[in-house]
Amino acid sequence: MKNKNSDSQSKGIHCRDWLKIYYIQSNYGFLVLSMILFIHFSPIQAQRLSRDYNVDILVNQAGYTPDASKICVVPGLLERGFEVVNTVTGKIAFKGNFIPIKGDFGEYATGDFSEVMATGSYYILSDTLRSYPFRISKNVYEQPMASIIDYFSRQRCGNSTAGYLTPCHLDDGVRMDNGKHQDVSGGWHDASDLRKWVGATIYGMLGIAKTYELYPQLGNHKLLAELKWGNRYFLNMQEPEGYIMSYVGGDVQKHSDSNRWTDNMTGNYEEGEPYFTKPNAGKSNADMLIIGTKDDRVIRTTPLDLMGQYNFIASEAIVARIAKETDPDYSRRCIDAAEKCLIWCKKSDKDHNPGIIGASIQAALELYKTTGNVSHKEFAISQAALLETYQETGDEGGISGFFYNSREAQEPYKNISRGCVEFYAICDLIQEFPAHENVSEWKEMITSYARDYLKVFIASNSFGIVPFGLYTKEDPGGNRKIGDFWYRYFMQPELSWWVGINSNVAAAGIGLLKASAILNDDELKAYAQKQLDWIIGVNSFNSSTLIGTGYNHPEHFPGSTFYPTTPVINGAVMNGLGGDSDDQPQIGGGWWQISEYWTPMVAHTLWLMAELTAAD
Repeated sequence: MKNKNSDSQSKGIHCRDWLKIYYIQSNYGFLVLSMILFIHFSPIQAQRLSRDYNVDILVNQAGYTPDASKICVVPGLLERGFEVVNTVTGKIAFKGNFIPIKGDFGEYATGDFSEVMATGSYYILSDTLRSYPFRISKNVYEQPMASIIDYFSRQRCGNSTAGYLTPCHLDDGVRMDNGKHQDVSGGWHDASDLRKWVGATIYGMLGIAKTYELYPQLGNHKLLAELKWGNRYFLNMQEPEGYIMSYVGGDVQKHSDSNRWTDNMTGNYEEGEPYFTKPNAGKSNADMLIIGTKDDRVIRTTPLDLMGQYNFIASEAIVARIAKETDPDYSRRCIDAAEKCLIWCKKSDKDHNPGIIGASIQAALELYKTTGNVSHKEFAISQAALLETYQETGDEGGISGFFYNSREAQEPYKNISRGCVEFYAICDLIQEFPAHENVSEWKEMITSYARDYLKVFIASNSFGIVPFGLYTKEDPGGNRKIGDFWYRYFMQPELSWWVGINSNVAAAGIGLLKASAILNDDELKAYAQKQLDWIIGVNSFNSSTLIGTGYNHPEHFPGSTFYPTTPVINGAVMNGLGGDSDDQPQIGGGWWQISEYWTPMVAHTLWLMAELTAAD
């Protein structure tokens, strides 16, 4: 049965064919054609004949796996039908209806076409509105994931032949504590700059390693080669005491003072020489390139934060497991590095928050899976018991399940780029020890976080994205409140430092997908899909923030303190859309907060695509 829209289009095509014949036969074709068009067609029908469309129907511009939840969104409170059209055959694969919804981001309508499962290429059509084309396939994310792996190769630092301007920074670096040269070359540039923050770039190890285990079809030899390249830097940043140093190429005395190209020549600073002011003070970037060995970048030798330390341990444990058969010596080196770092971390009894505790659970669990050492299992379980004391279990003003910063300070925990590890670490604990006596308590923790916290906000906006977090003291902007708490989806733009939400939503998606399998809850799996959808097009700007995939990418941010600047790199994931003072989405104008590449965003998006593919 045809709907009104398809009838109109069918009539238009028939009339156009008839007019073509009449025009050829008539001496007065142009005049007659004009008169018939004026009399027979309404302005809307004439617009249809012109085949002009507004690409306003929002879909995941990469596509969906067959069993995935598939939602399209359109601005405005539309109450009409839509069609899913096969781009090759032109046949209608599915007909559905938009349902109008008023949510936190305004008036939108959503349509569900999850019933379309056949492999193929499609687009959504509704009157003069349509979507970009998309694919449905079991391996639909293979190309985007491969492009992200290539992105890491393009961001290589050191003597690589794959980096976009290598060899570079062969002289990394000079120690801040004693001025001596130490080889910490290799690794990846973190973002649209030349810094190598360990706390950020370590997520590249986690994202690639998890993808290696989840989706071997991607070419594991290439993934392992990329892991070894990145790990060269991290292993060299480990001190004899076991901890990992903070970074090289970052900020020493002021912003971006070590974020630059170098002459690639190594050397030592003389004892006591003020290396961070001589000879580079007051010099331009061009001057520093010809100074010789005195432009070596500075290693911040102080220990990395605890979350980063635990992420290093988890990374080394997974890489050791991956390399065990093909390179046992390298595997043993990674295990030794992880074990040594864990010993150091356990001596530190400070700065605990839910993210650190979650990362410690993940680290211990990965070490246990690699070594079988029961002490790592026991540590992970004890840390889970500690994390439980941070969770809100009551009904605090209509919301619960979230975690507080500490057991004393009653402010909800928020972490824009490294959030949700506490969520998916507990999921991993359940999957590894399903018969443990505490498993019911662990399931309660993830059930409450998913259903009593995240779900509340997912249902409050038409895109189904998770919030950045809750606030207790005052309205952070947006005048959004649930019970006793204000909340925002985006960081406040008034802050001195803020970034977009891609890492936050992707990490939450990983947790939601893991929880859906444990709790046998397909609704949570659908929520996980929506987090990826936001990143690749289902957002207020019909914008994909995964470069090289989809359309309408935000304006590129190339860096600003060095030259040549960072090029556009396919496979990069931008920081993500931000929010204005009223917590409404904004795409910016090439702002670094939105348009810069940053490793946590790249890694979590890669990891989420691998999880979604494996779950199909």
